Amino acid sequence: MGESRAITATGLLTELDIQIRAVGPEGVPCALLILREASHWLRSRCLPGWSDAELQDTDLPHHSAAGALILGFADASPVACMLLQRSDPKYWPRAMPGSALYLHKLAVRRAHAGRGWGSRMIAWAKAEAQRQHIQRVRLDTWADSRLAEFYAAHGFRLIDRLVEPRDGMVMCRMECRSDR
Repeated sequence: MGESRAITATGLLTELDIQIRAVGPEGVPCALLILREASHWLRSRCLPGWSDAELQDTDLPHHSAAGALILGFADASPVACMLLQRSDPKYWPRAMPGSALYLHKLAVRRAHAGRGWGSRMIAWAKAEAQRQHIQRVRLDTWADSRLAEFYAAHGFRLIDRLVEPRDGMVMCRMECRSDR
């Protein structure tokens, strides 16, 4: 990606080197830190967040080895993460292989919240789908939440709602075209 401006504590403008890229197993500890921080922040506000079981160390190494773990860096420091997978058999079991990329676990360090990182990560996911000649990016999120509104503002449309069998949580499936 290019450069961005940031305002320092003294009010001076500085240039940030911004980079988003797939990482291997070396990126797992950073991603776990970002995800756990975001999850604790959400749960401290009584909002739905990932459980500790969902953030087990054993899942991310598998995803990183498959090239699905994506980190966003500001001045070489990891500040955002997501998974961008080629399939999602849990929420999209009937999807044709190669018909979409599936965005999961998008999170931003609290110190970098409100600075456009979520938008950057989504834009990167759409560009990656285009690069792979895939027309859609799909995701699942908690229904009737700020996250669903955030994704809708980035071009995702509601496909349907479903109830999680294990905890009764209402989820929604959303998708957008990669060229929008």
